[in-house]
Amino acid sequence: MVLVVLGAISIFVVPRLNKSTFDSLSFEQELKTAIRYAHKLSVASECEVQVAVTANSYALFYPDSTCNPPDAFGGNPVSHPVQTGAYSGIVPAGVTIAGFGDFYFTASGAPSSSGTITISPDARQIIVNPVTGYVQ
Repeated sequence: MVLVVLGAISIFVVPRLNKSTFDSLSFEQELKTAIRYAHKLSVASECEVQVAVTANSYALFYPDSTCNPPDAFGGNPVSHPVQTGAYSGIVPAGVTIAGFGDFYFTASGAPSSSGTITISPDARQIIVNPVTGYVQ
């Protein structure tokens, strides 16, 4: 009986476990957390915070000079609140990211642009809502 159960598990469960699915889920949560942090930080600091998203990474930035949009971003990284260094991340191997590109949150928390970021495999979606900046 034990062999039958183990055989059934190996036939039905093990093939569904693949590393890229777990990496996709993990990265979705990581990026969603970073975007939510940028949103909260922009309101708390009363300064814009950019979320720079590329095909293989993401990073958070303050404006290079003053806190009045439209500002230049990219030279003033946001420090990670828990780890040392800048708040940024790299897309894991086997995971792809597509979306609406770089955007920033204003001091009121509104995004400069809104849309959907899709993380594959599994087409997981992160939605940034207009006006409120709510991340779902």
